[in-house]
Amino acid sequence: MRKFSILAILVAVSVGVFAQTTITLQEAINRATDYNLQLKQGAAGVEFSEKAANQSRLLLLPNLNLGSSYFWNFGYTVDPVTNLPLANSFQNNGFQASSSMNLFSGGSISNTIKKSKTDLQVAGMNYKEAVENVQFQVIVAYLAVMFAEEQLKIAEQKISTTQLQLDNSKKLAQAGSIPEGNLLTIEAQLAQDELNQIQAQNQVDKTYLDLKLLLQMDVSENIRIAYPDVSKLEYILNAPVPDALTVANYAIANKASIKKYEYQLMSDELNKKIAGAGAMPTLSLVGQVGTNYSSATYPPIINEADPYGTQINNNLSEVVGISLQIPIFNNGQVMLNKQNADLTLINTQLNQQIAVNTMRQNVTQAINDLKAAIASYAAAEKNMAAAVSAFEFAEKKFNMGTASSFDYTNAINMKAQAESSLVQAKYDLIFKAKIIDYYLDKPLDF
Repeated sequence: MRKFSILAILVAVSVGVFAQTTITLQEAINRATDYNLQLKQGAAGVEFSEKAANQSRLLLLPNLNLGSSYFWNFGYTVDPVTNLPLANSFQNNGFQASSSMNLFSGGSISNTIKKSKTDLQVAGMNYKEAVENVQFQVIVAYLAVMFAEEQLKIAEQKISTTQLQLDNSKKLAQAGSIPEGNLLTIEAQLAQDELNQIQAQNQVDKTYLDLKLLLQMDVSENIRIAYPDVSKLEYILNAPVPDALTVANYAIANKASIKKYEYQLMSDELNKKIAGAGAMPTLSLVGQVGTNYSSATYPPIINEADPYGTQINNNLSEVVGISLQIPIFNNGQVMLNKQNADLTLINTQLNQQIAVNTMRQNVTQAINDLKAAIASYAAAEKNMAAAVSAFEFAEKKFNMGTASSFDYTNAINMKAQAESSLVQAKYDLIFKAKIIDYYLDKPLDF
């Protein structure tokens, strides 16, 4: 009974250690979107821009300032109330409350508010671009795992084929149908196959590590990818090639990497207006209340300033008015700001044109790469069919004793190479097709 309990514990631990989590491509994309550190930085940038936009609206509100003062004067001085000279010490105190509200600033405040809203749009586009890039990186990493695992299957199948033939060859050699020297070549091939299998397994492990890093997963997590239905892959492999101009026009009009420049140009135009507003007069509504008392105005026996409550009742002053400020000379700062704003706008326009030209070039190249991948896949299928036929023929001749072990192992290697080339061509085609889906904002999952 005790042995059974121990065994149960060991089994439970083993299951926990080796438990695998199967993750689909869409789940991988969702996780990367939620946990990627660069995207978290981008989300923080959007939040910062949103707060800046909300803060800019506060510029329309009036300000309010409170102040208080208390001074002790000694020696020969002048009474601030009577302006008479005093030889004895005295105290004075007071408080002030002031407020002002901008009535006109040459459009500086209104354009600042508009600019902050536009900057929020820019931040949103930058974040969307980052999300799209991360999602595309995920599918690249996911396809890399799929390719590596299929290459591993080919390597394992090759070992099985070579081992089977070695077993059959030993029987043939014992029967005297083939020379025993033929076994050496096959044994050497088996050793090479085992080495290739180790390398293939190492590549699988590497691609999984790359995927985990992209998904912000611990390297110790045991995950496996989920393969899509064969029909979905067949659809991708046989889908028609879209028109390059159509794809390019859509990408230029809709991709965040291009769309962001529209908002950036709007922001730069508003920045020019803000810079120009520095040369405009400003008009403000101002108001102030306050008191100022000195102990020198009282008999020496008292010789202390009145408390604020008394001041408010006896000496409260109230002021309201209009303040006009006309800039005359500011050391050329306004002109410099306008010039910098112009240069910023020109630079954004150039960056936009560069981005558009690059997008057209990339889309055209992507379409050409897709066409080449389709042709390569078709050629790989033909090569695979020929390699299988050659292998079957060489195998038959070898078993009959009319072909050398060298010819036979060469046929095995050619077949394995054809299988590997076909797999590579398949995933290259899928990858090239997904690039076009990326430009067209189509779902990247299978």
